[in-house]
Amino acid sequence: MRKQEGARSRRLLVSTTGVLLLALPVLSSCVNLAKSNPERQYYALDVTRQAGAGAPVAGTVLEVRRFVVSPAFQGQELVYRTDDTRYESDFYNQWFVPPSTMLTQQAQNWLINAQLFEHVVAASSYIDSTHRLEGTVTDLYGDYRQKDRRKAVVGIRMVLIEDNPNRTAIVFQRDYHQMVEVTDASPDGLTLAWNQGLEQVFRAFEQDLRGVDLGTNHQRPASRR
Repeated sequence: MRKQEGARSRRLLVSTTGVLLLALPVLSSCVNLAKSNPERQYYALDVTRQAGAGAPVAGTVLEVRRFVVSPAFQGQELVYRTDDTRYESDFYNQWFVPPSTMLTQQAQNWLINAQLFEHVVAASSYIDSTHRLEGTVTDLYGDYRQKDRRKAVVGIRMVLIEDNPNRTAIVFQRDYHQMVEVTDASPDGLTLAWNQGLEQVFRAFEQDLRGVDLGTNHQRPASRR
């Protein structure tokens, strides 16, 4: 009788051990699934220029072409420079829209409010333009090489082209480059510093355009049919 009870006890122990061993991967899987991963955060640059009260050059239409972004910064991840030759992208902190789309729209909004041209339109417009703006983003990263002197870096090459029946020619071009101190090293603080740098670029570009004769050679365009 005792032998039978002992045998049953051993079988029960073996059976229970097997169940536990089978359950371990399931329990482990449940633990892993329940573990929370960092969520992605999304950012956007937004600079605002109050609408001016100036007098735009009559008959001028500026077409803002889609900005070209350097391959190093055209992805949606925020980019940090951590060494003289090393850059890192941030998988968990990204732009809400691609930098090219975002910066093109910001430039267009700024120039609409600057009131230098009678009309400012996108490249998809059916209105013929007297001028077009081509922008190339050369820098858009956080310079984190020095922990106590982090900077937000933005660089844009602006090219203004006069394009009308009289001529097609570059009437203005310049490289703009700004480095703004980052007081908060978080992505939020970096984005705020980028906003400041982008605003400085646009203000300098606007000031330069005010010294360009925008109406010397243009003719009033006609709508495309």
